[in-house]
Amino acid sequence: MVAATSGAFYLLALACPVSMGLMMLFMGKGMGMGKKRDSTMGGSGHDEQSLADLKAEQARLAEKISALEANSEHDKIEETERTPA
Repeated sequence: MVAATSGAFYLLALACPVSMGLMMLFMGKGMGMGKKRDSTMGGSGHDEQSLADLKAEQARLAEKISALEANSEHDKIEETERTPA
């Protein structure tokens, strides 16, 4: 009875690390395939388009920030003109 119990215990004790190793292997393959797919799809053209889009977005945001700052300065001037000194 003791020999059968110890054999089952060792089997269960090895099942955990083996299953963890297999899970890491399969998850690593899945992540590696995603990276390969991106690099084989001609990433340089996509990167250039993304860069152009980001620069256009940056220019648009810079204009919006300038307009908001100018509006803020205009509001401060009006407020100081309204309050008596």
